[in-house]
Amino acid sequence: MCKLFDDWKEEIRRYCIDNELNFDNVEKMAKSWGKNDIALLYIDKEKGKNGLIDDTPAPVVLWIKMGLDGRLLFEQTEHTDKYLKKVS
Repeated sequence: MCKLFDDWKEEIRRYCIDNELNFDNVEKMAKSWGKNDIALLYIDKEKGKNGLIDDTPAPVVLWIKMGLDGRLLFEQTEHTDKYLKKVS
């Protein structure tokens, strides 16, 4: 489990609410993380089962980074709306 995600969960939830993104989907997404960042990834289970072993594509849907000022920075990608935008 990603400890950073757990630590930042409420701020991420607030960002999702403010930007009309589906937080339930965010919680279920694959996560890749470093010391001060998280990349949320979409994995299409129909296209592969083994991630990097079978070159399953996993586009980055949302980057979350800790800024120098201690605040979270969110960077949407070209995949954010497709996988996270709430349907009205």
